[in-house]
Amino acid sequence: MNQKTSKQNLDIAIVGAGIMGLSAAYALQKFGAHITLYDPKGFPAQNASFVAGGMLAPYAEIEHMNMRWVEAGLASIDIWKKILPTLPGDTDFAQNGSLLVAHPQDRYILERFAAHLPENQRCYQNAKDLEPALDNRFSQGLFLEGEAHIHPARTMQALIKALQNNIIFKQEAANPQDLLASYDTVIDCRGMGTQNDDPDLRSVKGELAIVHNPEFSLSRPVRLMHPRYPLYIVPRQGNIFMIGATIIESEGEGVSLRSGMELMSALSSLHPSFADAKIIEITSGVRPSYPDNLPRIRRHKNLISCNGLFRHGFLLSPIMAEIIGCEIEGKKHSKRDLFLPAPQDNNQKRSAA
Repeated sequence: MNQKTSKQNLDIAIVGAGIMGLSAAYALQKFGAHITLYDPKGFPAQNASFVAGGMLAPYAEIEHMNMRWVEAGLASIDIWKKILPTLPGDTDFAQNGSLLVAHPQDRYILERFAAHLPENQRCYQNAKDLEPALDNRFSQGLFLEGEAHIHPARTMQALIKALQNNIIFKQEAANPQDLLASYDTVIDCRGMGTQNDDPDLRSVKGELAIVHNPEFSLSRPVRLMHPRYPLYIVPRQGNIFMIGATIIESEGEGVSLRSGMELMSALSSLHPSFADAKIIEITSGVRPSYPDNLPRIRRHKNLISCNGLFRHGFLLSPIMAEIIGCEIEGKKHSKRDLFLPAPQDNNQKRSAA
């Protein structure tokens, strides 16, 4: 299809209804575009996004993600704060920061992590002052101000409801290449659905548990730093908690008995009341990842590909959607070069940018 002028309504196809595809659809509404969203698994699709942890925690990734990426994550949180009030329903968003703790014998891990932070973020506080339910199990923790958390499934459902009267939903498989003749722009957000066409992409399985513990409460995500089995816990309404720990290089689905037992053991070390908590669900999701664990946007004429969001889907999809909008408008976004590296750039250059 010939590209229309900027004054005309664009016909845009988005393939994949995970958080990246939904974020792109929401961001592109402002163009008055005719948007069609494809996904064979339905809306919402039961994919990696639907079972994500929902932490919006860029500073917590600073050992693996340099400050320019952290700044992109913080910008995404600001975008979420503009989007969420316009959505129907409660997405359980809160921006109360996050807390990193370690048992006394693992204190060195916390100190090693703190060395990566900007000086103004190296904020040790009494863990009990921030989270009284932790009692005296941890003396001090690192408080990461500005971080947030969100309920992934509720957020995806809210985005879909907000889009229902504005775009076309098609519950069917679609090959982006086959759609190019029918649309002005095609956006490929299929995640692992592109693995046969993208040799750099790999699967990383994340396992998580959802439990109910009426004897425990948190107001922010807490990460337990551990040399072998780091754990994070995200509070949800009604004394429900999402717990994640494992990162497994695997395409297989399901949760292994060993990793499930290790997750529960680590959780009990955070607070003994979890020994009697009710397990609501144990599940897993396969995350698309590149070797540097950083996402990429690629563009070839009217085909735009967004992939490799790893565990950063909810953190980075809003700013990636904003960049896509700039690409379609012919503008340059200030974060463009992070996500659209020059062809000669390798993974080391990207992560060190």
